[in-house]
Amino acid sequence: MTELVVPPPGPLLASGRAADVYDVGDGQVLRRYRGSGQNTAYETRVMRFVAEQGIRVPAVFELGPHHLPDRDILMERIDGITMLDDFEARPWKLFSHVRLLARLQRDVNALVAPNWMVTPSTAAPTKRRDDSVLHLDLHPMNVMLTDEGPVIIDWTNAAGGPAGFDAALTYVEMATFEIEGFAQQMGVRLGVEIFKRARGASEIDAFTVAACDHRLADPGTTPGEREAVAVLRAKTLARQAEA
Repeated sequence: MTELVVPPPGPLLASGRAADVYDVGDGQVLRRYRGSGQNTAYETRVMRFVAEQGIRVPAVFELGPHHLPDRDILMERIDGITMLDDFEARPWKLFSHVRLLARLQRDVNALVAPNWMVTPSTAAPTKRRDDSVLHLDLHPMNVMLTDEGPVIIDWTNAAGGPAGFDAALTYVEMATFEIEGFAQQMGVRLGVEIFKRARGASEIDAFTVAACDHRLADPGTTPGEREAVAVLRAKTLARQAEA
């Protein structure tokens, strides 16, 4: 089957692992997934839900007739810089940025997830209701720093479940991202430890293996990251066996 080729709707602003973001004018951008079959209606519903609860996210608008509903999301343009880019420009901001990341995640996790966000794979492993809103991809590249404050972007993977899993996944992502440059690597390592203390080491440790399994099952994880995740998983299991 021939893949549908869609012309770009405007100037390219940014590219991620699964989608591109285009400027379409009037203070709006179009997030377009490269493959079809994305659940953009779900992502839109999540963003509108958390916005109603006070989490700062880009506003989402209705698509016109010429857009692809399973690929496109039309949203507010956020003018700012990612937390990661700001750290690279101002490394002395590492401590405050990582603590901000932890606070933003606590704010998200403080929301009770509606039933439509909870799946068997993310539900709490007990009979007790413990279904927080989970971003499931919250790291310094998905926080935009603006003059009006931080904005959380990329809600593709959001779901409901135990808050510790979200914290552990951020920890695993930050600890295993492929980063070039010795100074950047050292900065990230320090940031990982600051984040773990800020979010709670015991809570993260309880979900680290599950978070590693989640990353290993993600087709977007690069080979280098996959190797680093496997090493982290093995070390975590070894520590747990010794405890």
